[in-house]
Amino acid sequence: MAKNSFYRTIQFQIKLYTGLSALLVILIGFYAYTNISRMMNMQAETRMHNQLHSALTETDKLLNDELQTRKEEGGKLTQNIQTELDFVFPRNENHTLLTRTLEQFENSVNKVKDPFMINNLQYLKTQAVEEKDYSILPIKATIHSSYSNFFKFLGYVEKSGTLADKTRLLNIQSISINFISPQGSQGNTSGTTEINFNVSMNAYFRS
Repeated sequence: MAKNSFYRTIQFQIKLYTGLSALLVILIGFYAYTNISRMMNMQAETRMHNQLHSALTETDKLLNDELQTRKEEGGKLTQNIQTELDFVFPRNENHTLLTRTLEQFENSVNKVKDPFMINNLQYLKTQAVEEKDYSILPIKATIHSSYSNFFKFLGYVEKSGTLADKTRLLNIQSISINFISPQGSQGNTSGTTEINFNVSMNAYFRS
């Protein structure tokens, strides 16, 4: 009996140790699996964060480059507008440039059979406009023109001052026609109705 009891005790201890060993292996395996999974997740998150950081850095660089480009384009646009504004609405009388632009119009429309000639161009004393930031340069001119070019001149003055056309800002104050040479009359070689007229205009400039 004592011998059988001893064997049973040994078998029980073996089973107990085997069970504890198996439980220990399971616990160690679970711990290792949990930590390895956590480590793999951390590595995946780290890679994702690195990729996100790289993408944000690249995006930030692209935005900075785009902003710099826009600034440069805006600066050039502002400079171009200022140059055009100085042309149509200058900072002083600038008689030379005004005379040149009127001569350019004259040359563009004046033809043998369709004349337009500025015979007398006068600049009068400038007039400051009270409580305004601009002044007026009065102009008088005597012009010989065909009937069609007369209306072209009126259209030119009406559209003057546009930045795209780069024409000095002008405004007609009065026109008086003092001579009409109808088509076919003596001395009229253009074959069109010709007129002589006096015009008073204002040019404007910043004070």
